[in-house]
Amino acid sequence: MKGAAKRRHGEWQREIYRSNRTLVPPAWTAPAAQPAGMTSHPRNGGRVPKPFAGTRTATTVDRVGWIVDTLRLFWGLIYWNLRKTWFRFRRGQSTCPCQSRSDSGRALQTACDACLHWNRPDRFRAVCPLLVRTADGLRCSADTADVRPFWGRALGIFTGTGFALYLTAAVSVFVFLRSIGYPVNIFHVTLPPYWHRVTEVRSGYFLNKSQVAFSEGKPAEALLYLDSAYQFDPRNYTAGLLLAKQLQAGQPARSDAVYQKLMADHPEQRHLIAQEWFRAVLARGNLDRVAELALSQLTAGAPGGAVWVRALVFARRRLKPLAEDAARAEAAIPALAPWTPVLEVERLLRARRLTEARGILSRDWPETPDDFEAFYQATVLTELGDTFGALDALARKPTVTDGEVLLTVRLGALAAGQNDRLLQQEIERALAPRLTVAGLPVIKVIAAHLIRYPNRELFERVLAKIEAEKVPFTDQTAGIWFSVFCAAGAVGDEVNLGRITGFIRQSIGQSFLVLGATEAFFRGDSNKRSILPFLPTLLVPLEVTYALLERYAGSEAASWGTSGR
Repeated sequence: MKGAAKRRHGEWQREIYRSNRTLVPPAWTAPAAQPAGMTSHPRNGGRVPKPFAGTRTATTVDRVGWIVDTLRLFWGLIYWNLRKTWFRFRRGQSTCPCQSRSDSGRALQTACDACLHWNRPDRFRAVCPLLVRTADGLRCSADTADVRPFWGRALGIFTGTGFALYLTAAVSVFVFLRSIGYPVNIFHVTLPPYWHRVTEVRSGYFLNKSQVAFSEGKPAEALLYLDSAYQFDPRNYTAGLLLAKQLQAGQPARSDAVYQKLMADHPEQRHLIAQEWFRAVLARGNLDRVAELALSQLTAGAPGGAVWVRALVFARRRLKPLAEDAARAEAAIPALAPWTPVLEVERLLRARRLTEARGILSRDWPETPDDFEAFYQATVLTELGDTFGALDALARKPTVTDGEVLLTVRLGALAAGQNDRLLQQEIERALAPRLTVAGLPVIKVIAAHLIRYPNRELFERVLAKIEAEKVPFTDQTAGIWFSVFCAAGAVGDEVNLGRITGFIRQSIGQSFLVLGATEAFFRGDSNKRSILPFLPTLLVPLEVTYALLERYAGSEAASWGTSGR
Protein backbone atom coordinates (compact mmCIF):
# COMPACT_ATOMS: atom_id res chain seq x y z
CA MET A 1 0.00 0.00 0.00
CA LYS A 2 2.80 2.37 0.84
CA GLY A 3 4.53 1.88 -2.53
CA ALA A 4 1.26 2.38 -4.40
CA ALA A 5 0.65 5.67 -2.58
CA LYS A 6 4.14 6.93 -3.48
CA ARG A 7 3.60 6.01 -7.12
CA ARG A 8 0.27 7.84 -7.18
CA HIS A 9 1.91 10.90 -5.59
CA GLY A 10 4.67 10.93 -8.24
CA GLU A 11 2.19 10.59 -11.06
CA TRP A 12 0.17 13.45 -9.59
CA GLN A 13 3.25 15.76 -9.48
CA ARG A 14 4.21 14.95 -13.08
CA GLU A 15 0.62 15.58 -14.20
CA ILE A 16 0.69 19.01 -12.57
CA TYR A 17 4.01 19.77 -14.29
CA ARG A 18 2.67 18.71 -17.71
CA SER A 19 -0.57 20.67 -17.22
CA ASN A 20 1.43 23.80 -16.28
CA ARG A 21 3.39 23.51 -19.53
CA THR A 22 0.26 23.11 -21.71
CA LEU A 23 -2.28 25.21 -19.84
CA VAL A 24 -1.29 28.49 -21.47
CA PRO A 25 -1.44 28.36 -25.30
CA PRO A 26 1.13 30.36 -27.27
CA ALA A 27 -1.55 32.77 -28.53
CA TRP A 28 -5.22 33.45 -28.03
CA THR A 29 -7.93 35.75 -29.28
CA ALA A 30 -9.07 38.51 -26.97
CA PRO A 31 -12.88 38.84 -26.38
CA ALA A 32 -14.65 41.46 -28.45
CA ALA A 33 -15.73 43.52 -25.47
CA GLN A 34 -14.05 43.85 -22.08
CA PRO A 35 -14.92 45.83 -19.00
CA ALA A 36 -12.79 48.86 -18.25
CA GLY A 37 -9.64 48.06 -16.37
CA MET A 38 -9.53 44.43 -17.54
CA THR A 39 -7.70 42.55 -20.30
CA SER A 40 -8.10 39.15 -21.87
CA HIS A 41 -6.36 36.09 -20.46
CA PRO A 42 -6.99 32.39 -21.02
CA ARG A 43 -7.35 31.79 -17.30
CA ASN A 44 -9.88 33.08 -14.81
CA GLY A 45 -12.62 33.47 -17.37
CA GLY A 46 -10.33 35.31 -19.76
CA ARG A 47 -9.92 38.36 -17.54
CA VAL A 48 -7.25 39.61 -15.16
CA PRO A 49 -6.55 43.10 -13.81
CA LYS A 50 -4.33 45.27 -16.04
CA PRO A 51 -1.47 45.61 -13.54
CA PHE A 52 -0.79 41.87 -13.88
CA ALA A 53 -0.88 41.78 -17.66
CA GLY A 54 1.62 42.78 -20.31
CA THR A 55 5.27 42.27 -21.23
CA ARG A 56 6.65 44.28 -18.29
CA THR A 57 4.94 42.01 -15.74
CA ALA A 58 6.08 38.87 -17.52
CA THR A 59 9.66 40.20 -17.65
CA THR A 60 9.61 41.01 -13.94
CA VAL A 61 8.35 37.52 -13.13
CA ASP A 62 11.07 36.01 -15.29
CA ARG A 63 13.71 38.06 -13.52
CA VAL A 64 12.46 37.07 -10.11
CA GLY A 65 12.34 33.44 -11.22
CA TRP A 66 15.89 33.67 -12.53
CA ILE A 67 17.10 35.09 -9.22
CA VAL A 68 15.30 32.39 -7.23
CA ASP A 69 16.66 29.65 -9.49
CA THR A 70 20.16 31.07 -9.13
CA LEU A 71 19.89 30.85 -5.35
CA ARG A 72 18.55 27.30 -5.74
CA LEU A 73 21.55 26.51 -7.94
CA PHE A 74 24.15 27.36 -5.28
CA TRP A 75 22.17 25.58 -2.59
CA GLY A 76 21.46 22.60 -4.88
CA LEU A 77 25.12 22.15 -5.81
CA ILE A 78 25.84 21.33 -2.18
CA TYR A 79 22.57 19.68 -1.15
CA TRP A 80 22.06 17.28 -4.07
CA ASN A 81 25.73 16.35 -4.35
CA LEU A 82 25.77 15.51 -0.66
CA ARG A 83 22.67 13.36 -1.00
CA LYS A 84 24.04 11.63 -4.10
CA THR A 85 27.33 11.01 -2.30
CA TRP A 86 25.45 9.41 0.58
CA PHE A 87 23.46 7.36 -1.96
CA ARG A 88 26.64 6.05 -3.55
CA PHE A 89 28.18 5.37 -0.15
CA ARG A 90 25.14 3.33 0.94
CA ARG A 91 24.79 1.50 -2.36
CA GLY A 92 21.73 -0.72 -2.31
CA GLN A 93 20.68 0.45 1.17
CA SER A 94 19.34 3.91 0.30
CA THR A 95 16.80 5.10 -2.27
CA CYS A 96 17.83 7.43 -5.08
CA PRO A 97 17.40 10.99 -3.80
CA CYS A 98 16.48 12.67 -7.09
CA GLN A 99 14.73 10.15 -9.39
CA SER A 100 10.99 9.63 -9.25
CA ARG A 101 10.31 6.53 -7.18
CA SER A 102 7.17 5.69 -9.18
CA ASP A 103 9.15 5.24 -12.43
CA SER A 104 11.18 2.28 -13.57
CA GLY A 105 14.59 3.75 -12.69
CA ARG A 106 15.84 3.17 -16.22
CA ALA A 107 17.74 5.73 -18.24
CA LEU A 108 15.62 8.11 -20.36
CA GLN A 109 12.45 6.66 -18.82
CA THR A 110 12.69 8.04 -15.28
CA ALA A 111 11.61 11.55 -14.31
CA CYS A 112 13.58 13.83 -11.99
CA ASP A 113 11.83 14.91 -8.79
CA ALA A 114 14.65 17.34 -7.85
CA CYS A 115 13.82 19.81 -10.62
CA LEU A 116 10.06 20.05 -10.07
CA HIS A 117 10.18 23.09 -7.78
CA TRP A 118 12.43 25.18 -10.03
CA ASN A 119 10.90 28.05 -11.96
CA ARG A 120 12.43 26.54 -15.10
CA PRO A 121 13.31 22.88 -14.53
CA ASP A 122 15.83 22.96 -17.41
CA ARG A 123 18.10 25.06 -15.21
CA PHE A 124 18.58 22.09 -12.89
CA ARG A 125 20.90 20.66 -15.55
CA ALA A 126 23.55 23.04 -14.18
CA VAL A 127 23.46 20.99 -10.98
CA CYS A 128 23.10 17.58 -12.63
CA PRO A 129 24.07 17.11 -16.30
CA LEU A 130 22.34 13.68 -16.23
CA LEU A 131 19.03 15.47 -16.79
CA VAL A 132 18.22 15.56 -20.54
CA ARG A 133 15.24 16.54 -22.66
CA THR A 134 13.34 13.74 -24.42
CA ALA A 135 10.09 13.53 -26.39
CA ASP A 136 8.30 12.80 -23.11
CA GLY A 137 9.91 15.76 -21.30
CA LEU A 138 12.88 15.97 -18.95
CA ARG A 139 14.28 12.57 -18.02
CA CYS A 140 17.34 11.22 -16.22
CA SER A 141 19.90 9.82 -18.65
CA ALA A 142 21.34 7.34 -16.13
CA ASP A 143 19.99 4.22 -14.51
CA THR A 144 19.33 4.44 -10.80
CA ALA A 145 22.49 2.51 -10.00
CA ASP A 146 24.55 4.99 -12.05
CA VAL A 147 23.30 8.18 -10.39
CA ARG A 148 26.38 10.01 -9.07
CA PRO A 149 27.44 13.39 -7.64
CA PHE A 150 29.22 16.07 -9.68
CA TRP A 151 31.57 17.75 -7.20
CA GLY A 152 33.90 18.92 -9.95
CA ARG A 153 31.07 20.83 -11.59
CA ALA A 154 30.14 22.31 -8.20
CA LEU A 155 33.72 23.35 -7.56
CA GLY A 156 33.99 24.89 -11.01
CA ILE A 157 30.78 26.89 -10.63
CA PHE A 158 31.67 28.13 -7.16
CA THR A 159 35.23 28.99 -8.27
CA GLY A 160 34.08 30.74 -11.42
CA THR A 161 31.40 32.67 -9.58
CA GLY A 162 33.82 33.69 -6.85
CA PHE A 163 36.39 34.80 -9.41
CA ALA A 164 33.78 36.80 -11.33
CA LEU A 165 32.61 38.51 -8.12
CA TYR A 166 36.19 39.19 -7.07
CA LEU A 167 37.07 40.63 -10.47
CA THR A 168 33.96 42.80 -10.45
CA ALA A 169 34.75 44.11 -6.97
CA ALA A 170 38.41 44.71 -7.90
CA VAL A 171 37.52 46.64 -11.04
CA SER A 172 34.97 48.66 -9.07
CA VAL A 173 37.60 49.53 -6.46
CA PHE A 174 40.06 50.40 -9.22
CA VAL A 175 37.57 52.74 -10.91
CA PHE A 176 36.72 54.32 -7.55
CA LEU A 177 40.35 54.93 -6.62
CA ARG A 178 41.19 56.32 -10.03
CA SER A 179 38.18 58.65 -9.87
CA ILE A 180 39.53 60.05 -6.59
CA GLY A 181 42.94 60.62 -8.14
CA TYR A 182 45.07 57.78 -6.78
CA PRO A 183 47.54 56.72 -9.51
CA VAL A 184 46.92 53.01 -8.95
CA ASN A 185 47.49 50.32 -11.55
CA ILE A 186 44.84 47.69 -12.33
CA PHE A 187 47.32 45.00 -11.22
CA HIS A 188 47.70 46.69 -7.83
CA VAL A 189 44.03 45.99 -7.16
CA THR A 190 43.48 42.63 -8.87
CA LEU A 191 46.64 40.70 -7.96
CA PRO A 192 47.00 39.91 -4.22
CA PRO A 193 50.84 40.06 -4.26
CA TYR A 194 50.53 43.72 -5.29
CA TRP A 195 47.83 44.75 -2.81
CA HIS A 196 50.41 46.46 -0.60
CA ARG A 197 51.12 48.81 -3.48
CA VAL A 198 47.64 50.33 -3.08
CA THR A 199 48.49 51.68 0.37
CA GLU A 200 51.88 52.82 -0.88
CA VAL A 201 50.27 54.67 -3.79
CA ARG A 202 47.70 56.26 -1.48
CA SER A 203 50.50 57.30 0.86
CA GLY A 204 52.44 58.82 -2.02
CA TYR A 205 49.31 60.62 -3.20
CA PHE A 206 48.81 62.33 0.16
CA LEU A 207 52.54 63.03 0.43
CA ASN A 208 52.38 64.93 -2.87
CA LYS A 209 49.28 66.76 -1.65
CA SER A 210 51.14 67.82 1.49
CA GLN A 211 54.07 69.16 -0.52
CA VAL A 212 51.69 71.19 -2.68
CA ALA A 213 49.97 72.54 0.43
CA PHE A 214 53.32 73.51 1.96
CA SER A 215 54.32 75.32 -1.22
CA GLU A 216 50.99 77.19 -1.17
CA GLY A 217 51.51 78.34 2.40
CA LYS A 218 48.90 76.07 4.01
CA PRO A 219 50.83 74.37 6.83
CA ALA A 220 47.78 73.06 8.72
CA GLU A 221 46.34 71.41 5.61
CA ALA A 222 49.76 70.10 4.65
CA LEU A 223 50.21 68.53 8.09
CA LEU A 224 46.88 66.71 7.75
CA TYR A 225 47.90 65.32 4.36
CA LEU A 226 51.27 64.31 5.75
CA ASP A 227 49.64 62.55 8.68
CA SER A 228 47.35 60.66 6.29
CA ALA A 229 50.31 59.66 4.13
CA TYR A 230 52.09 58.12 7.11
CA GLN A 231 48.95 56.48 8.50
CA PHE A 232 48.24 54.78 5.16
CA ASP A 233 51.78 53.46 4.89
CA PRO A 234 53.82 53.45 8.12
CA ARG A 235 56.70 52.05 6.08
CA ASN A 236 56.91 55.28 4.09
CA TYR A 237 60.24 56.56 5.40
CA THR A 238 60.01 59.98 3.73
CA ALA A 239 56.49 60.69 4.98
CA GLY A 240 57.33 59.55 8.52
CA LEU A 241 60.48 61.64 8.73
CA LEU A 242 58.74 64.77 7.41
CA LEU A 243 55.84 64.22 9.81
CA ALA A 244 58.20 63.87 12.80
CA LYS A 245 59.98 67.09 11.83
CA GLN A 246 56.73 69.00 11.42
CA LEU A 247 55.37 67.78 14.77
CA GLN A 248 58.46 68.56 16.82
CA ALA A 249 57.37 72.12 17.66
CA GLY A 250 53.63 71.72 18.29
CA GLN A 251 53.37 68.05 19.33
CA PRO A 252 56.79 67.00 20.67
CA ALA A 253 55.56 63.81 22.36
CA ARG A 254 54.03 62.53 19.15
CA SER A 255 57.12 63.59 17.21
CA ASP A 256 59.27 61.46 19.51
CA ALA A 257 56.89 58.52 19.04
CA VAL A 258 57.16 58.80 15.26
CA TYR A 259 60.96 58.99 15.44
CA GLN A 260 61.03 55.94 17.69
CA LYS A 261 58.81 53.96 15.31
CA LEU A 262 60.90 55.01 12.33
CA MET A 263 64.03 53.69 14.00
CA ALA A 264 62.28 50.38 14.70
CA ASP A 265 60.80 50.05 11.19
CA HIS A 266 63.91 51.14 9.29
CA PRO A 267 66.97 49.65 11.02
CA GLU A 268 69.07 50.30 7.93
CA GLN A 269 68.40 54.05 8.36
CA ARG A 270 68.59 53.98 12.16
CA HIS A 271 71.67 56.18 12.46
CA LEU A 272 70.37 58.84 10.07
CA ILE A 273 67.02 58.94 11.87
CA ALA A 274 68.83 59.25 15.19
CA GLN A 275 70.68 62.33 13.91
CA GLU A 276 67.43 64.01 12.88
CA TRP A 277 65.81 63.08 16.18
CA PHE A 278 68.82 64.42 18.09
CA ARG A 279 68.57 67.81 16.39
CA ALA A 280 64.86 67.97 17.24
CA VAL A 281 65.20 67.13 20.95
CA LEU A 282 68.26 69.36 21.30
CA ALA A 283 66.35 72.34 19.87
CA ARG A 284 63.55 71.66 22.37
CA GLY A 285 66.02 71.52 25.24
CA ASN A 286 65.11 67.93 26.11
CA LEU A 287 68.53 67.12 27.52
CA ASP A 288 67.48 63.82 29.11
CA ARG A 289 66.52 62.52 25.68
CA VAL A 290 69.70 63.98 24.17
CA ALA A 291 71.89 62.12 26.67
CA GLU A 292 69.94 58.89 26.25
CA LEU A 293 70.08 59.03 22.46
CA ALA A 294 73.75 59.98 22.35
CA LEU A 295 74.76 57.18 24.74
CA SER A 296 72.75 54.59 22.78
CA GLN A 297 74.40 55.63 19.49
CA LEU A 298 77.88 55.57 21.03
CA THR A 299 77.20 52.14 22.51
CA ALA A 300 75.97 50.87 19.13
CA GLY A 301 79.12 52.15 17.43
CA ALA A 302 77.20 54.56 15.19
CA PRO A 303 79.18 56.65 12.71
CA GLY A 304 79.94 60.22 13.73
CA GLY A 305 81.05 59.36 17.24
CA ALA A 306 82.49 62.85 17.76
CA VAL A 307 79.03 64.38 17.25
CA TRP A 308 77.47 62.00 19.74
CA VAL A 309 80.11 62.39 22.45
CA ARG A 310 79.85 66.16 22.20
CA ALA A 311 76.07 65.90 22.57
CA LEU A 312 76.51 63.61 25.58
CA VAL A 313 78.94 66.07 27.20
CA PHE A 314 76.66 69.04 26.51
CA ALA A 315 73.65 67.30 28.07
CA ARG A 316 75.50 65.80 31.04
CA ARG A 317 76.83 69.21 32.10
CA ARG A 318 73.26 70.39 32.59
CA LEU A 319 71.79 67.25 34.18
CA LYS A 320 72.20 65.66 37.57
CA PRO A 321 75.41 63.63 37.89
CA LEU A 322 75.26 59.89 37.38
CA ALA A 323 75.16 57.60 40.37
CA GLU A 324 78.41 55.74 41.07
CA ASP A 325 76.98 52.41 39.92
CA ALA A 326 75.74 53.92 36.67
CA ALA A 327 79.07 55.67 36.08
CA ARG A 328 81.02 52.41 36.58
CA ALA A 329 78.67 50.52 34.28
CA GLU A 330 79.05 53.19 31.62
CA ALA A 331 82.85 53.17 31.90
CA ALA A 332 82.84 49.39 31.28
CA ILE A 333 81.15 49.72 27.87
CA PRO A 334 83.79 48.72 25.25
CA ALA A 335 82.44 51.08 22.58
CA LEU A 336 83.14 54.06 24.87
CA ALA A 337 86.85 53.29 25.18
CA PRO A 338 87.98 56.00 22.67
CA TRP A 339 86.06 58.60 24.67
CA THR A 340 87.20 57.58 28.15
CA PRO A 341 89.49 60.66 28.64
CA VAL A 342 86.61 62.96 27.71
CA LEU A 343 84.24 61.37 30.21
CA GLU A 344 86.96 61.41 32.89
CA VAL A 345 87.60 65.14 32.36
CA GLU A 346 83.88 65.84 32.61
CA ARG A 347 83.68 63.90 35.88
CA LEU A 348 86.59 65.90 37.33
CA LEU A 349 85.13 69.21 36.19
CA ARG A 350 81.83 68.42 37.86
CA ALA A 351 83.70 67.58 41.07
CA ARG A 352 85.60 70.90 40.77
CA ARG A 353 88.90 69.02 40.61
CA LEU A 354 90.24 71.42 38.01
CA THR A 355 93.95 70.72 38.50
CA GLU A 356 93.50 67.02 37.76
CA ALA A 357 91.34 67.90 34.77
CA ARG A 358 94.05 70.21 33.40
CA GLY A 359 96.58 67.41 33.77
CA ILE A 360 94.51 65.07 31.58
CA LEU A 361 93.88 67.86 29.07
CA SER A 362 97.61 68.44 28.66
CA ARG A 363 98.27 64.82 27.62
CA ASP A 364 97.88 63.10 24.28
CA TRP A 365 94.89 60.75 23.84
CA PRO A 366 95.96 58.11 21.30
CA GLU A 367 92.59 56.37 21.04
CA THR A 368 90.55 59.54 20.58
CA PRO A 369 90.20 60.94 17.02
CA ASP A 370 92.57 63.88 16.56
CA ASP A 371 89.93 66.32 15.31
CA PHE A 372 87.74 65.89 18.36
CA GLU A 373 90.67 65.66 20.76
CA ALA A 374 92.03 69.02 19.59
CA PHE A 375 88.56 70.61 19.55
CA TYR A 376 87.58 69.35 23.01
CA GLN A 377 90.88 70.09 24.75
CA ALA A 378 91.11 73.60 23.29
CA THR A 379 87.45 74.37 24.02
CA VAL A 380 87.60 73.24 27.66
CA LEU A 381 90.90 75.08 28.25
CA THR A 382 89.33 78.21 26.79
CA GLU A 383 86.38 77.84 29.18
CA LEU A 384 88.87 77.45 32.03
CA GLY A 385 90.54 80.72 31.01
CA ASP A 386 93.74 79.19 29.58
CA THR A 387 93.84 80.85 26.14
CA PHE A 388 97.43 79.99 25.34
CA GLY A 389 96.93 76.42 26.52
CA ALA A 390 93.98 76.16 24.13
CA LEU A 391 96.08 77.33 21.18
CA ASP A 392 98.90 74.97 22.23
CA ALA A 393 96.48 72.03 22.30
CA LEU A 394 95.50 72.90 18.75
CA ALA A 395 99.16 73.18 17.70
CA ARG A 396 99.94 69.72 19.14
CA LYS A 397 97.69 68.20 16.47
CA PRO A 398 99.07 69.25 13.06
CA THR A 399 97.02 66.49 11.45
CA VAL A 400 93.81 68.43 12.11
CA THR A 401 92.73 69.92 8.79
CA ASP A 402 89.03 70.52 9.42
CA GLY A 403 88.59 74.23 8.75
CA GLU A 404 85.49 74.55 10.90
CA VAL A 405 87.24 73.00 13.92
CA LEU A 406 90.30 75.21 13.53
CA LEU A 407 88.29 78.41 13.04
CA THR A 408 85.91 77.66 15.94
CA VAL A 409 88.74 76.99 18.40
CA ARG A 410 90.85 79.98 17.32
CA LEU A 411 87.98 82.46 17.41
CA GLY A 412 86.93 81.23 20.84
CA ALA A 413 90.45 81.37 22.28
CA LEU A 414 91.19 84.86 20.90
CA ALA A 415 87.85 86.25 22.08
CA ALA A 416 88.27 84.73 25.55
CA GLY A 417 91.77 86.22 25.72
CA GLN A 418 90.39 89.60 24.60
CA ASN A 419 92.89 89.78 21.75
CA ASP A 420 90.69 91.91 19.49
CA ARG A 421 93.34 92.65 16.86
CA LEU A 422 94.20 89.02 16.19
CA LEU A 423 90.49 88.13 16.36
CA GLN A 424 89.67 90.68 13.66
CA GLN A 425 92.53 89.43 11.50
CA GLU A 426 91.30 85.84 11.88
CA ILE A 427 87.80 86.81 10.75
CA GLU A 428 89.13 88.91 7.85
CA ARG A 429 91.19 85.96 6.70
CA ALA A 430 88.16 83.65 6.93
CA LEU A 431 85.97 86.05 4.92
CA ALA A 432 88.57 86.78 2.24
CA PRO A 433 87.63 83.97 -0.20
CA ARG A 434 84.50 84.18 -2.28
CA LEU A 435 81.39 82.79 -0.56
CA THR A 436 80.73 79.69 -2.62
CA VAL A 437 78.48 76.87 -1.46
CA ALA A 438 81.55 75.11 -0.06
CA GLY A 439 82.65 78.26 1.77
CA LEU A 440 79.30 79.16 3.37
CA PRO A 441 79.96 77.11 6.57
CA VAL A 442 82.43 79.83 7.51
CA ILE A 443 79.47 82.16 8.10
CA LYS A 444 77.89 79.53 10.34
CA VAL A 445 81.03 79.30 12.49
CA ILE A 446 81.37 83.07 12.77
CA ALA A 447 77.66 83.49 13.58
CA ALA A 448 77.94 80.91 16.38
CA HIS A 449 81.02 82.74 17.69
CA LEU A 450 79.21 86.10 17.67
CA ILE A 451 76.34 84.58 19.67
CA ARG A 452 78.81 83.39 22.31
CA TYR A 453 80.99 86.52 22.15
CA PRO A 454 78.87 89.42 20.83
CA ASN A 455 80.75 91.97 18.77
CA ARG A 456 78.66 94.37 16.74
CA GLU A 457 81.55 95.66 14.62
CA LEU A 458 82.53 92.16 13.52
CA PHE A 459 78.90 91.33 12.79
CA GLU A 460 78.57 94.34 10.48
CA ARG A 461 81.67 93.14 8.65
CA VAL A 462 80.14 89.69 8.16
CA LEU A 463 76.79 91.10 7.01
CA ALA A 464 78.52 93.43 4.55
CA LYS A 465 80.36 90.45 3.06
CA ILE A 466 77.14 88.48 2.63
CA GLU A 467 75.30 91.39 1.03
CA ALA A 468 78.26 92.20 -1.24
CA GLU A 469 78.29 88.59 -2.43
CA LYS A 470 74.47 88.76 -2.87
CA VAL A 471 73.93 85.42 -1.20
CA PRO A 472 70.35 84.36 -2.08
CA PHE A 473 67.86 82.71 0.26
CA THR A 474 67.53 79.11 -0.93
CA ASP A 475 67.22 75.68 0.62
CA GLN A 476 71.01 75.49 0.75
CA THR A 477 71.51 78.93 2.29
CA ALA A 478 68.47 79.10 4.61
CA GLY A 479 70.52 77.91 7.59
CA ILE A 480 73.12 80.61 6.96
CA TRP A 481 70.54 83.40 6.83
CA PHE A 482 68.83 82.19 10.02
CA SER A 483 72.27 82.04 11.68
CA VAL A 484 72.95 85.66 10.66
CA PHE A 485 69.48 86.59 11.95
CA CYS A 486 70.31 85.10 15.37
CA ALA A 487 73.73 86.74 15.37
CA ALA A 488 72.12 90.13 14.69
CA GLY A 489 69.86 89.63 17.69
CA ALA A 490 72.75 88.46 19.86
CA VAL A 491 74.93 91.53 19.14
CA GLY A 492 71.95 93.86 19.62
CA ASP A 493 71.90 95.26 16.05
CA GLU A 494 68.15 95.97 15.96
CA VAL A 495 68.24 97.82 12.62
CA ASN A 496 69.86 94.95 10.73
CA LEU A 497 67.76 92.47 12.72
CA GLY A 498 64.62 94.05 11.26
CA ARG A 499 66.12 94.15 7.77
CA ILE A 500 67.07 90.47 7.88
CA THR A 501 63.60 89.57 9.19
CA GLY A 502 61.97 91.38 6.26
CA PHE A 503 64.35 89.74 3.77
CA ILE A 504 63.60 86.23 5.07
CA ARG A 505 59.85 86.84 5.02
CA GLN A 506 60.00 88.21 1.50
CA SER A 507 62.09 85.25 0.33
CA ILE A 508 59.74 82.72 1.92
CA GLY A 509 56.63 84.53 0.75
CA GLN A 510 54.92 84.19 4.14
CA SER A 511 54.50 86.26 7.26
CA PHE A 512 56.31 83.60 9.34
CA LEU A 513 54.90 84.76 12.68
CA VAL A 514 57.44 82.79 14.72
CA LEU A 515 60.22 84.81 13.15
CA GLY A 516 58.58 88.02 14.39
CA ALA A 517 58.19 86.53 17.86
CA THR A 518 61.88 85.55 17.86
CA GLU A 519 62.82 89.07 16.79
CA ALA A 520 60.80 90.43 19.71
CA PHE A 521 62.68 88.01 22.01
CA PHE A 522 66.06 89.34 20.87
CA ARG A 523 64.85 92.95 21.24
CA GLY A 524 63.69 92.22 24.80
CA ASP A 525 60.03 92.88 23.96
CA SER A 526 58.88 89.33 24.68
CA ASN A 527 57.72 87.83 27.96
CA LYS A 528 59.79 84.75 27.17
CA ARG A 529 63.14 84.48 28.88
CA SER A 530 64.37 81.42 27.01
CA ILE A 531 65.05 80.69 23.34
CA LEU A 532 63.49 77.22 23.63
CA PRO A 533 59.94 78.17 22.50
CA PHE A 534 61.35 79.54 19.22
CA LEU A 535 64.39 77.38 18.53
CA PRO A 536 62.56 74.32 17.04
CA THR A 537 61.23 76.48 14.19
CA LEU A 538 64.54 78.19 13.38
CA LEU A 539 66.45 76.42 10.62
CA VAL A 540 69.88 76.93 12.18
CA PRO A 541 72.91 74.60 11.98
CA LEU A 542 73.94 72.44 14.92
CA GLU A 543 76.81 74.70 16.01
CA VAL A 544 74.49 77.72 16.15
CA THR A 545 71.96 75.66 18.12
CA TYR A 546 74.62 74.89 20.74
CA ALA A 547 75.57 78.58 20.92
CA LEU A 548 71.95 79.71 21.36
CA LEU A 549 71.32 77.12 24.08
CA GLU A 550 74.51 78.10 25.91
CA ARG A 551 73.50 81.74 26.00
CA TYR A 552 69.70 81.83 25.95
CA ALA A 553 68.47 78.60 27.53
CA GLY A 554 68.54 79.97 31.08
CA SER A 555 70.61 78.93 34.07
CA GLU A 556 70.75 75.35 32.78
CA ALA A 557 73.13 76.46 30.02
CA ALA A 558 75.84 77.83 32.33
CA SER A 559 79.29 76.58 31.31
CA TRP A 560 82.26 75.62 33.44
CA GLY A 561 84.35 78.58 32.27
CA THR A 562 82.95 81.03 34.81
CA SER A 563 83.90 78.99 37.86
CA GLY A 564 87.23 77.91 36.42
CA ARG A 565 88.73 81.29 35.70
